[in-house]
Amino acid sequence: MGTFEQARVRLGRIRCLMDTIRCMKQGESLPSAICFVPREICVEYEGEEPLVVTEEPKEEAKVVEKLPEGKRRLICLGRPTFTSDGGWLKVISPCSGWVCLQPSRKQLKGKVRLCGTDGEELIDWQKMVERMCSLQIVKAPALGNNFDDEEMAALRNPPPGWNLAADEELAQFLARQNGVTLRSTGCTGTEGMTYFTKVEASSAEQEVKNLFDSNPETYWESDGNQGDHWLRFHIRPGTVIEKLALIVDPEDSSYLPKRVVVKVGSPGNLTTVHTHSFGETEYDSKELNVLPLPLETYKEMLELQIKACHQGGIDTRIRGVRVTTHTAELLFPESDALAGDIFSAEKIARYPKLQAFQPKQLFNRGLVLKRVAFLLDQDLAYLLPRWQMGAGSFGEVETIRQLWPLSQRRNAIIQDMLSKTSSSYPSTRPTVFINRIAARAHREDTSHDPECRNTVFRQLQRELKKSAKSSSYNFRWAGQWNQWWECKFVQEGVIDQGGAFRDSISDLADELCPSDPSSEVALSLFVRSPNQSQDSSNAYRDAYTPNPSCRLFEDYQFAGKLMGAMYRSSERLAVSLPQFFWKKLIQEPVTWTRDFISVDSAEVKLIDSIETMSRVDFDTSFAGVLHYNVVLSNGETVPLLPNGDERLVTYDERLEYCKLVKEKRMNESEAQIEAIRQGLTKVVPADVLSLLTWQELELKVCGSTEITIEALKKSVRYSNSSFNESNPQVQMMWKALEQFSDGDRSQFLRFITGRRRLPCTVYVEPCDNGALPTSSTCSNTLHLPKYSSVEQAVDRLRYAAYNCVAIDTDMSPSPWE
Repeated sequence: MGTFEQARVRLGRIRCLMDTIRCMKQGESLPSAICFVPREICVEYEGEEPLVVTEEPKEEAKVVEKLPEGKRRLICLGRPTFTSDGGWLKVISPCSGWVCLQPSRKQLKGKVRLCGTDGEELIDWQKMVERMCSLQIVKAPALGNNFDDEEMAALRNPPPGWNLAADEELAQFLARQNGVTLRSTGCTGTEGMTYFTKVEASSAEQEVKNLFDSNPETYWESDGNQGDHWLRFHIRPGTVIEKLALIVDPEDSSYLPKRVVVKVGSPGNLTTVHTHSFGETEYDSKELNVLPLPLETYKEMLELQIKACHQGGIDTRIRGVRVTTHTAELLFPESDALAGDIFSAEKIARYPKLQAFQPKQLFNRGLVLKRVAFLLDQDLAYLLPRWQMGAGSFGEVETIRQLWPLSQRRNAIIQDMLSKTSSSYPSTRPTVFINRIAARAHREDTSHDPECRNTVFRQLQRELKKSAKSSSYNFRWAGQWNQWWECKFVQEGVIDQGGAFRDSISDLADELCPSDPSSEVALSLFVRSPNQSQDSSNAYRDAYTPNPSCRLFEDYQFAGKLMGAMYRSSERLAVSLPQFFWKKLIQEPVTWTRDFISVDSAEVKLIDSIETMSRVDFDTSFAGVLHYNVVLSNGETVPLLPNGDERLVTYDERLEYCKLVKEKRMNESEAQIEAIRQGLTKVVPADVLSLLTWQELELKVCGSTEITIEALKKSVRYSNSSFNESNPQVQMMWKALEQFSDGDRSQFLRFITGRRRLPCTVYVEPCDNGALPTSSTCSNTLHLPKYSSVEQAVDRLRYAAYNCVAIDTDMSPSPWE
């Protein structure tokens, strides 16, 4: 295809994408091309084994017929069906049943060609988009005759009651069901992630992406017991691994993997295929081949177990993965690979906007969203880097920003931008002296220190300015340095090996957005949102919002830089800020009813009711009392018009009044948010923010807001094989934690780790002495005593969580001692 032809086809795809987005926004029927489904497909098969036709699309289903080896020709319905066993077609001739042409766990021993019933090239939806949407000298061709009108109608027409918010929630559901998809356009090398659908790790999963970013300065570093480290590769169907090598740096010394065990197979059924202990000279090549002989067939999973590290080290450090494969050609477009059985009532229980729809309706719409994501991926490089580069380009795509999690190319682009804008970390770690006793006294009575000089936030600012060069201390190296400063807490006995550093971050978060609703707000940067006092049902009742009257823009920028550092690293700043704030921060469009409700639900409901109120109701409630002024989030009353405090609102003016209220309230903290964004973009490129949803940024900066027992159990490691989840002492702990609220569990997590949110790893070991548990935050270790009852465990663990968080060698005695 020539350059001109490529450009013509590309513009056709972009035109189809824009038309589809417009239809999604307006709730209209989607373009025919993106919803195209052929009515019938001809399958030409020539192989060394019989082709099995079953009653249902399942491997264990009853066999209807075995078509003998040799050349075979089948007529099938045009829409494939996907299950965990692979991709299937419904056979209608010469027999009736289902045939699996793209197995998940093996390869067909034969050649398969899909074509039209006339033997000509098969036209799928991607080719139809190119045919119908590309510029034509003559009139664009029609769909033709081989299309399934009923199936296409189900894809084109949204279900009754469907809207863009439902599309966004469905995209979140699909992204979470599919797990983390790793993909790039590379072939072989550390930049290539094409061959795996997901990569899991025994710890530090947030660092797995570093294995594929082609940056020798980044790495995955395990965090756990010696010999318990592993990487688990979920291999893309049809891919056969020929070679797998680990990229290492000989300078990493005791972090180098020494003995590696390779296992392959399916989940729960892995077989060891190779074990190797690396010698001293093998590290010099910086590439450790862990699979000297290629796998002969497709395996669903490959697990690397690092059983020992060089020089007796505890944790391992791997800087990249190099993989060589041969891959069978996929018969069906990956954009159509969607299993219908994922839409069960149990799985959509956490998605309220989806629960009113039938699984078949969700499946059809999900298929459309995957096709939209495919079009985005095809031409993403031509739509970046700016949202507003010309009419009808990325400015329109901004509308469906919540579909980003379905993109398979986006993550690779983000990592590339982060890698290219990272910097070398400083040669020395600055030492900061923090007086937390003075900071605590300030929180108890802020009147004694009106300039907030004693807060941890201000102390840290001053200390970093004294001991670190601003040019090198830009936080763009945050992901490469596990500890950004060494804390020395005045009048506290502590040697900082990471625990005090993380504790200082928790203190920062508590000063910016206190988790205790009764405590003073130590800094004036943020105020409690009106929802905290006015709405008992809102999901953001614990949220804070930037103070509209605060003009400390340098402080806001510093807060933004800290957020950027959190994004680049595995640390978390557990501040509670509303959806409206995060959307404004990444410049995602916001609305009054859907977004500002996360700041001031009562105001939103009031203004919405005034807009639709009858004259009688308005006169009864507001005549003679409603003026042209409004109360901001910090409690300040401001006029909406000159002399607004004296001017009354009439019924006929109510819509203008409501408009002014919305404009004033939605822009009340514009300058403060912009200052935070300026600090954030000094660490994280603005183009990266353009590729994120607000939920993704909040999660990366703040960590998970929910700490479930299941999530906490996945984060816990035990000290030895006999002290594990089946031990009565441990079971008592879990029964107690089940009675904790999310806030309790967050505080308990901080007691052990210095962090209030997941993800992080927690180590538990037994202790026989002491009524209260103790912790070592530097190693994230809980020392757990025995308790005689669940009630006793609840009391003691909760007391420790809230009263024993200070790192001090001279801790005050507890009431149980």
